[in-house]
Amino acid sequence: MKFSIIVPHYDGSILDERFLEGMESLSKSTFKDFEVLIYHDGPVSRPLPNIDHLGLNYKFKETRKRYNNWGHSQRDLGIKDASGDFIVHFNPDNILYENALQAIYENETLSVRGATVPFDILICPIHMEGMVRTGEYVMRTYDPKHLATLTGAPTMLYNIDCMQLVMKRSLWLKYGGWYDKSETSDGVMYSRFVEENKSKTRYISEFIGLHR
Repeated sequence: MKFSIIVPHYDGSILDERFLEGMESLSKSTFKDFEVLIYHDGPVSRPLPNIDHLGLNYKFKETRKRYNNWGHSQRDLGIKDASGDFIVHFNPDNILYENALQAIYENETLSVRGATVPFDILICPIHMEGMVRTGEYVMRTYDPKHLATLTGAPTMLYNIDCMQLVMKRSLWLKYGGWYDKSETSDGVMYSRFVEENKSKTRYISEFIGLHR
């Protein structure tokens, strides 16, 4: 399997409609070789919307333990449970564009003078709903009419979102999974990953999704 998409979920964190929209966007992917791993943070006080009709290859796990750490413990569980070669981190109210996985798959390798160069990390741009750009950073306005772009270049704290870095599961495991449970851990860890794996990192131009 090529991709494992890890989705943390919380009671009351998003509207059911938003969750369904996020899951529906995954079902519309033109690239089909992926699984979806959904982890709920703690006991479920209300049933999650049924998504069987979407035809996704998905698994749902209720952790029964309330972590309260922005979904990072669930992401860590997903990395360990995943079957895919690459990990995609996806919040349940995000939107994945239809051609996103295909674009990542096509950019996984590069042909250089007849030789195939593989990459372990791909950095993908996204659109940020309700955000405006100020210099190198983006700020939240909560106005959906504002739409900023985030390229992840340079890869640094406050300049990259969780879903933008797609990395080989084997490399995640080498680093011990999602080892940093702080609020800004994605920016901190992603900066380290890219700095220590420069020759194995590729920035691609295709926008892969919408952060909401």
